[in-house]
Amino acid sequence: MKRLNRLLFTKLHERTAAVLVSENRTIQIDCFPDSISGQVGTIYVAKVKKIVHNLNAAFVEYEPGMNGYYSLTENRSHFFADGKEHSALKSGDEIVIQIARAAMKGKDAVLTSNLSLTGRYAVLTAGTKGLGISSRITDTVWKQHIREQWESGESCPYGVIVRTNAYQAPPEAIAGEIRVLTEQMQALIEVSSCRTCYSVLASPDSFAILTARSASDTETLEVVTDIREIYDELITVPDLGKPVRFYDDSFPLSALYHLESSLEQALSKKVWLKSGGYLVIEPTEAMTVVDVNTGKNTEKKSREETHFKTNLEAADEIALQLRLRNLSGIIIVDFIDMKQEAYQKTLLKHLGDALAKDPVKAVLVDMTALGLVEITRKKIRKPLYEQIHSLI
Repeated sequence: MKRLNRLLFTKLHERTAAVLVSENRTIQIDCFPDSISGQVGTIYVAKVKKIVHNLNAAFVEYEPGMNGYYSLTENRSHFFADGKEHSALKSGDEIVIQIARAAMKGKDAVLTSNLSLTGRYAVLTAGTKGLGISSRITDTVWKQHIREQWESGESCPYGVIVRTNAYQAPPEAIAGEIRVLTEQMQALIEVSSCRTCYSVLASPDSFAILTARSASDTETLEVVTDIREIYDELITVPDLGKPVRFYDDSFPLSALYHLESSLEQALSKKVWLKSGGYLVIEPTEAMTVVDVNTGKNTEKKSREETHFKTNLEAADEIALQLRLRNLSGIIIVDFIDMKQEAYQKTLLKHLGDALAKDPVKAVLVDMTALGLVEITRKKIRKPLYEQIHSLI
């Protein structure tokens, strides 16, 4: 059964924002990027500017004056633009790269030679071979059926990852998309040898299309926008997979869903829990620290039971806040102390289950000897406070 989720595109603090609302609560906010330059997924013909041997990395210029970090540990084979064999990578070489992570807060973009093209159902990767299926799909019978079709179908010279959105889609639709992506990759490779340095070989879809496509079909009921340009763009996408509605009521869309107050709360250090407890969330340069407090919780239970119940509620809220604020890297949580080991184990399982709902990979590492819980979350884009800091 689909949850009553809506993906909204509207103006928020003078920025165009994509907001995911679930059961009338905001669970994710992303601002449109200021520039399409250097967007994740863009494929360039780029020039090697410098090899840094002690870092085992290169700095590669993908746009005039824009350098990216290119790890030689992770990129062992290079896609030379001239199509010839080279003994080793050196300054001045022109190579084909893709933006794997956008530049943020003084850090260069991260570049990769493992080129990929993304569709609604699958991701095609030029640097690998074979079939992978999203770990979020747990239906083993369906997975086996897809693997059997892959093995009996047309051979593919590239690697393929079947996305979560492909679950229960018609197998012929998945296979058809893989064929289209294969043709696009082959055409890209062929044209790279006759393009000049800094040429863009492939650009990702617009932020609106990417966001709408990435919203899970099983999570999102519909897309709603009060921006005519975005509506006109989305209704032309044949495989979006969800209905799009234009909102033209006189009452503002942002007010209807209380988005301004949601944004204000998402930027606040303190987050109140229904029980009266609260979280204090402190992002730092090295990590994010979350402190859990009982606050105004006055339930007539034992201290241990009160701490346990507050911690369980906090675990759900922490998982939501990481997604809402787009916090990544290392997250350290200082839950309220509990002496019973059974309570600690239940809390960790509850937190792990809550984190598993996040579409961005979030991993519960462990509880340290000091009782601190360590979480890691994959970095996809800037945290929310950086996206809108200059306009608040």
